[in-house]
Amino acid sequence: MELLTCIHQQLGKLTNPTLKELGSALQGIPNIYELVQPFITDPDQFSYGRNVIYLNDQLEVIVINLPPHVETAIHDHGKSIGCAIVIEGKLLNSIYRNNENQTERAAASFVQKGDCLFAPQGLIHKMSNLQDERMISLHVYSPPLLNMSNYQEQTASDILPDVV
Repeated sequence: MELLTCIHQQLGKLTNPTLKELGSALQGIPNIYELVQPFITDPDQFSYGRNVIYLNDQLEVIVINLPPHVETAIHDHGKSIGCAIVIEGKLLNSIYRNNENQTERAAASFVQKGDCLFAPQGLIHKMSNLQDERMISLHVYSPPLLNMSNYQEQTASDILPDVV
């Protein structure tokens, strides 16, 4: 069965889905590794490949190709919730928090092939591929992504005064 048909069957009927429903739908796609392959794109406008493969009023589905030793910007998903399943490789998901107008890393964990990454509304995170092989993931967001924000991490050099 073709990926877009599976997505339509698993996700197309969802209205106001929960994170759990998004994860269950992604994990319910059979032969996902083979089905995703034709939709993997090389980096273009970003340092990673990003291909929107399905979009309706409720959902947006994206295939991400994160090359070796590449990471996304620190970002949120606007008013959307999301779920991603790692298809190939593994990623480091770093969670951030805003603390008095400073963005700082609060936690980080690896997401392995076959596992899901859940992004509740308001989550600020960055995905990193620390491996020597690419990382491929399939993401679904509800509602479709709009008004995402990027953040800058606060580092020690940002806090310390310049020494002359």
